[in-house]
Amino acid sequence: MAKKEVIKLSESQLREMIRESVEQALEARGKHLIMEMPYPRGVYKEKINNELPQILINWCLVHYCTITGEPLSKEHWKGELRGHLSTAARHSIKGNDAPEKRQKVFNEVWEENDFSIPNAINLTVHNKFYEEGIDTKSDEYATTLIDCISKVQGIFNAILSRNTDTITQYVDTI
Repeated sequence: MAKKEVIKLSESQLREMIRESVEQALEARGKHLIMEMPYPRGVYKEKINNELPQILINWCLVHYCTITGEPLSKEHWKGELRGHLSTAARHSIKGNDAPEKRQKVFNEVWEENDFSIPNAINLTVHNKFYEEGIDTKSDEYATTLIDCISKVQGIFNAILSRNTDTITQYVDTI
């Protein structure tokens, strides 16, 4: 038997190696997200259904800060939103993973949750706004709910891009 060489690495050296490997992989893919194994359509739909409320909550928080001019924790929520968009973008459908098929799933999840109705968005985001001490009876809050509905395709397009730069640029324009 050949003798195995033992390599000793500190935790920081190991993290640096992993970071470099991830950076190289992203550069090789044009900063596209590394995809997970594809899921059957039903499982994919469930994953999008589970991620969408967090996307909506953080989108609404970022947008609310934008229209009111209040910084609050806008940068934190932008980071949260980028993370949730990236998570949704990593998922793929087994078999036919064409953007049109993923868009169809997004539309189904949107409609099944009645998110085209402001009250459904309200029921999804209200508690987080309340916890943050944001007035949920204000005109700005109502505008945020309506704007979320009207700008949903931008959310979907960011996910469909599967590109970290596109997701970041999208979040920065909210």
